[in-house]
Amino acid sequence: MTVRYEPFALENIRDIVGLGQRMHEESAYSNLRFDIEVAAQSIYEKIVQSDLGFGVIAYKDDVPVGLFAGSLATHYFGPDIFAYDLAWYVVPEHRGAMTAVRMLKMFQSWAKDRGAREVHVGVMTNVSSARTGKLFRRLGYTHVGCNYTQLLQ
Repeated sequence: MTVRYEPFALENIRDIVGLGQRMHEESAYSNLRFDIEVAAQSIYEKIVQSDLGFGVIAYKDDVPVGLFAGSLATHYFGPDIFAYDLAWYVVPEHRGAMTAVRMLKMFQSWAKDRGAREVHVGVMTNVSSARTGKLFRRLGYTHVGCNYTQLLQ
């Protein structure tokens, strides 16, 4: 069976949060608390109900296998709109297929349709960073900057 893609909606919030929790457990943020209610509320407010939010969930045989969430903003120095990712995750057993690329291309198309001049994506979770970086470059993205994190006690 092929993979189908659905927009984030109240009806699939459990599946979205479930994938988000899997992403959290696998990520550099696993040392921080994950609260299902906070995650569900955040997804609902920032993606489902917001004109600035984008969300798509991928299903294979009715099993959620991936998600992509993003948003729009303007630069602090001018009026140009850019799109940025909030979460991008594919379950380990489904990586290497076209699911991740298809979701990213859906996001790019959505952003362009809304006047975005740039798309910013990255790997803050430290999940498959090198592999994802290669994918970004193959898709025409340029590596700009880097991120640093410090855990405060």
